[in-house]
Amino acid sequence: MPDAAPDMPALLKRWRARRTLATLPGTDPAAGDGPVTHTVMAERLGISEHHYRRLESGRRPMSSDTIAAVARLLILHPDEQTALYRWAGRPVPPLLAPVAPDVPDDLRDHIDRLPFPALLESGDFSVLAFNHRAARACPWAARPGANVMVDLLLPGPGRDQCAQWEEHWAPPLLAQLRQGAFVNSALRAIVDRVCEDPQVRAFWNQESDLRRHAYGTVRPMHLDGWRPWPASVRIMGWQPMHHPNLRVITGEPATNTKQPDRTTG
Repeated sequence: MPDAAPDMPALLKRWRARRTLATLPGTDPAAGDGPVTHTVMAERLGISEHHYRRLESGRRPMSSDTIAAVARLLILHPDEQTALYRWAGRPVPPLLAPVAPDVPDDLRDHIDRLPFPALLESGDFSVLAFNHRAARACPWAARPGANVMVDLLLPGPGRDQCAQWEEHWAPPLLAQLRQGAFVNSALRAIVDRVCEDPQVRAFWNQESDLRRHAYGTVRPMHLDGWRPWPASVRIMGWQPMHHPNLRVITGEPATNTKQPDRTTG
């Protein structure tokens, strides 16, 4: 049961009041705006309104997964997330990061200057910023709400760009996601989401690889101007020392690798 923290229900109410429908992650702009009510929270969390009211009031303890979902929905600061975990009597995940951190101007300027596709992602693999080369080469990355894991693992435009997906993309992506979810329970929701796809779930159940990252590897990718042949792209990841909760991801033309011969059919 929640510990003695009488202000938390009031804080949750205020955190809801800071948001409107238009500012909630994943909201369709055409859906209009309005307050974030108990009903809205319940619908977004996939529970009944009665159940959510009991959670917010403290009459029923929140699970770690529910806390992570509320944090993503209300875009809570790491300190707010920590207080919510402690109030609910749940272990605080290590390395909590802002759900929707601001994009530092220096990093935005850095990726804009790079001569190849680059994007900035948060700890949960959400795309926060991208340069014009990335928007042109990978239009899915420019979509509001884009997430590298979700877009490259689930069927859609992102996964369609991943040539030889079963061999070169799914295993390293899932290994990286497994490692992240092992230390951060907030990523388990992404695991659940991608594993709704039977093919991804089969890979997840069969593989046991667990790596912190798969950067530095060369992977085949379908790009305009190369089709029907895939281009060889080296995927690199950089972690800024002054913003360790963010990652700069680049797709550089691979060197010392045989590129497709585009002169023959």
